[in-house]
Amino acid sequence: MVIKFVKFKVAPNLREDFIQKDAQIWTTVLAEYPRFLGKEVGISPNDHKEFIPIIR
Repeated sequence: MVIKFVKFKVAPNLREDFIQKDAQIWTTVLAEYPRFLGKEVGISPNDHKEFIPIIR
């Protein structure tokens, strides 16, 4: 089950920084919740500026 579905527009030159900060901040915080199962971050196949985190 997916509990949250959002999209972020990120400039290609900031992609790696965005992924690192997302993991540092959001994944770390979410991992403290007992029902957190995992998180994935994908890039939209239709728009390479669009990141889609999927939180379970």
